[in-house]
Amino acid sequence: METAPPSADPQVVDLAKMSLPRLMFALLHRRFTGTITLTPPAAEAPGRSADVGARRVWFQGGMPIFTDFTSPHDSIGQVLVDLGLIEPAERDRAMAELARLAQPGAPRERFGHYLVRRRLLTGGQLRKALRVQCARKVVHLFALRSGTVQIVAGDAAAAESDASQPTQVNSLELIHAGVVAHFDQRRIAAEMGLLLDGPLRLRSSFDRYRSQFHFSKGDEAIVDALRPGNLYVTDVARLSGQPEARVAAVVYTLWACQMLKSANAPAEQATGPNAALPEATGSSIPVLSHSQPAGGRESLRAAEFAGELERLEAAIAGGANAFDLLGLATTADRAQIRAAWHVLSRRFHPDSLPHQGLGHLRERSQAVFAALSEAYQRLSDDAQREQIVALLRGGQPVPRAPAGPSAQQVLESEMVVREGDKLLRAGNFDRALERYRKAAALTPDELEVRAALAWCEYQLAADKAQVRDATRAALFEVLARQPRCVRAHYDLGLLSLGSGDDEQALLHFKQVLELEPDNIDAKRQIHAIQLRRSTPDGPRRKLFGPRR
Repeated sequence: METAPPSADPQVVDLAKMSLPRLMFALLHRRFTGTITLTPPAAEAPGRSADVGARRVWFQGGMPIFTDFTSPHDSIGQVLVDLGLIEPAERDRAMAELARLAQPGAPRERFGHYLVRRRLLTGGQLRKALRVQCARKVVHLFALRSGTVQIVAGDAAAAESDASQPTQVNSLELIHAGVVAHFDQRRIAAEMGLLLDGPLRLRSSFDRYRSQFHFSKGDEAIVDALRPGNLYVTDVARLSGQPEARVAAVVYTLWACQMLKSANAPAEQATGPNAALPEATGSSIPVLSHSQPAGGRESLRAAEFAGELERLEAAIAGGANAFDLLGLATTADRAQIRAAWHVLSRRFHPDSLPHQGLGHLRERSQAVFAALSEAYQRLSDDAQREQIVALLRGGQPVPRAPAGPSAQQVLESEMVVREGDKLLRAGNFDRALERYRKAAALTPDELEVRAALAWCEYQLAADKAQVRDATRAALFEVLARQPRCVRAHYDLGLLSLGSGDDEQALLHFKQVLELEPDNIDAKRQIHAIQLRRSTPDGPRRKLFGPRR
């Protein structure tokens, strides 16, 4: 255990330069034993001295064991109730009895000890509650964005502790809880900088410590999505079905704990925070320097992207088949094909390059993006995919697809569809229909556009009941060729609602959530149906939210 004698000069950390998650991991890495005192800046405590807001945390072996920070919602009685170890009525009676037994001028028995003495609680249950209480209190401290932390190594005994034996709080789980509670995307981006915008990769050390984070099911999905490496935050969000804000929180936690790095970084390049505390000097710790200046990182990113572009250009020129272009085995299923397309389309979409300082490669990227789009369309069609697999297994060359829309037409179609979607959400169906018709002229085989056209024409029909069956048939025709078309499933759900078939509507909306777990429109529709069912005699509510 790396500790210094109690007489050693304290170290001072500036929270504006080294955030609490990174500091907590540094203390864990050093197996630090001693105390840290967090002092918010005077601006956060107007009219008070800086020392008034100081909060201390005791550490043993790198993990917190006690804090003197007071939080009304985290009293030991409330924690015991929240854990289900005692009932609120039992807590209130015990507190009243303890107050009655108190002698003036005599030390008052601690509440936890009283419960154990009265056999209302076991010693093990009390230690568990104290550990949870300590964790809950320390999580509040992660809200501090500035201020100082004084670090004093030495004896970690906390005389005020309610436990006869200190109970260590799992630091990795605590760090993640603090990040989730108090770090939004803006705060994370400010600290990670360009690293958050680039491709990411888990470090090999993560596997040894994964279980200690106690990730939720959704967070585990994020980690699983990160595992292949070379993925962006937006890619991980699509693959995991989790919001980008949550992905950013998991990414930041792993980075702060030195278990995630830039996929562009060489093996020897350090991209996480420096885990070792500097030598004690009694002065503020300087800002941790990055391993490369900003210009160097941008040059590295441009060179890496150009290399990827060249490899794909060579593959396209050499007649690579659709599976090879998307980096897939011939056994890949629809989910794997869609996931590969999401990653590659995000990486090589020409519109995204100027924001990354790669605008000079836009023209080359357009041709590559068009080839990738064509490969995705062919593999999304069951008949074409099976034909390609059969030819490859027979050792025969795969013919090129018939000439389709140019890269410029594909990009323009995407832009027009986005305009149509905005008009559709605003209820401007006639103008939306014009935009979708233009998109259909640019990319006639795009099934998403066909679904949008069918829905707009239905909305503009003078007699919706008369065209409902034709619209339903058109949407099912889209699903026959592209079963994972979210737009078609959602519109079929709305059609079912219009005909009073809530059960069928639920099936379609639930299918939307299987494909896009964060689709807020489908969630609202399901909630509206469930609400109507819970109040069958009440008035029929309008549907929540505009059309997506």
